[in-house]
Amino acid sequence: MLVVGQLAASHGYASEDYASDPFNPVVARDAWYLISKAESAYNIPTGLLHAMSLVETGRGVRGWMLPWPYTVGVNGTGTKSFNAPEAATQQFVRWRALGFTRYNVSINGICGSNLKATEVAARLATVKSPMAAISLEGKNFARRFNSAAETEMFLSRLFANGYNNVDVGMMQINWRVHGRHFRSVAEVLEPRANLRYAVNYLLAHRQTRDWWGSVGRYHSGTAVYANRYVKNVYNMYMRIHRANNNA
Repeated sequence: MLVVGQLAASHGYASEDYASDPFNPVVARDAWYLISKAESAYNIPTGLLHAMSLVETGRGVRGWMLPWPYTVGVNGTGTKSFNAPEAATQQFVRWRALGFTRYNVSINGICGSNLKATEVAARLATVKSPMAAISLEGKNFARRFNSAAETEMFLSRLFANGYNNVDVGMMQINWRVHGRHFRSVAEVLEPRANLRYAVNYLLAHRQTRDWWGSVGRYHSGTAVYANRYVKNVYNMYMRIHRANNNA
């Protein structure tokens, strides 16, 4: 099993940072152990799944850098255009209620990037004309919960409001694309089921690619996003191995 304590230290985490950490390290370390077993069982290069899991959901848990199975990545809304401030404001209020906190905004050609919700509200309030060229985009965000039950409650609220472009669980499986392969949200949150699906998906693309090509395709079929993901995973993979070699 790879040494994760050394990896945590390389991030500059201090033990006092986790004195009030609500997350249970046993849950994360059990997930880490499952990943180790899967790498061995499927002859996946040692550390590759670990690196993917840390890029997907890694967080400090009481001084350790570990995957967290009760993670939801909410993907961005995409850019929506409006020709009236009332319609833009209504959409903004809906997105804000879903948990989006950062936005890209354009109002009559004046743009703002990565704005807080309060900043967006202020800008929309300045539009006095009933007609205006407005575009809004809610940006990606992630939430981590203490338990599967808390995670399900959050997802249920998103789904009830018609939003299902979310990545779920330890290996961040996109529910809109892959949800039909699971019997329920509870199943995709279960670490073994989540990991099993991720491994099968990775191995399916391994048939026509090398390992790193498969890693890229795991994330996206679009080259620019796939390449960016491969770079992130490779950097984490190298950090894991350096930590293990220095142990």
